[in-house]
Amino acid sequence: MKKVFLLVILIGTCCLMYIKAQRNELGISIGRANIIGDIGKTDYIEIFPMDRYRIPISLGLLYRFNLDNRQSLRFNLIYNRVYFDDKKASEDYRIKRKISGSNTIFETSALFEYYFFDINDIKYSGSSPYIFAGVGGYGFYDRKYTINHTRAKDLNGSYRDPNNYQDFITKENYKKSMKFDFNIPFGVGYKIKIKYDWLLSFEIGARYTFQDNLDYSSIKNKNITINIDPQLNSISNSNPKLKEEINRRNTEIVGKHQTGNTFKSNDWYLIWGINLTYTFGRPPCYCY
Repeated sequence: MKKVFLLVILIGTCCLMYIKAQRNELGISIGRANIIGDIGKTDYIEIFPMDRYRIPISLGLLYRFNLDNRQSLRFNLIYNRVYFDDKKASEDYRIKRKISGSNTIFETSALFEYYFFDINDIKYSGSSPYIFAGVGGYGFYDRKYTINHTRAKDLNGSYRDPNNYQDFITKENYKKSMKFDFNIPFGVGYKIKIKYDWLLSFEIGARYTFQDNLDYSSIKNKNITINIDPQLNSISNSNPKLKEEINRRNTEIVGKHQTGNTFKSNDWYLIWGINLTYTFGRPPCYCY
């Protein structure tokens, strides 16, 4: 009786280990990422790179926990490099604007996947389309601009007395800082079981964000600092034309970086590519 009991326990443990192994997948993802914003192209899926130097890419790690044959939970860590360029747009006003740039987006997300056919079972092979949705957090680089108005120098290297617009120089620069927020990821895919241990997925997913500045097109006033040379500032207070020129330059620079929200909506970014996962922990025994 004890031997029978021990045999039942052994078989049950083996089966539980096998089920657990079928539930765990660990893998990598590789693909492309692109922004749908206010600068550059408005294509939902950007297939081709900007040029040979600007190639958008998405690289990630994923863990999948299969709840049953058709439902899974997935956790992602993803690095995205995106580019945007008005010269590649189809709208005339964007082409004439000639603004371009790049950004880096780091994402972590938790997704629920639903498969239309049994795929997470012990079959040697199989395939199924699936849909997914969830919540995510991401970090991206934001910019803080500084506008500097300084007195110009003459040929001898001495500062000029600022009497007109030619007597001072205006320059802008910026610093990057990481900003964090939440997003809503969702999409579709197709999963193929190559054999017991290896699975390949093809998918495309959209990320709705609550930001309108992934392409630096909607800089807030609080992120703009204006510095004016003390003597220039003092003289401009009694020189209306000089003051007007300083304000005009400020408005021009600020306006150049506040071109966002063309469609009165926040930015999106899309990721498409492949996932390769490995089912790990399978014991040497098989239970039926």
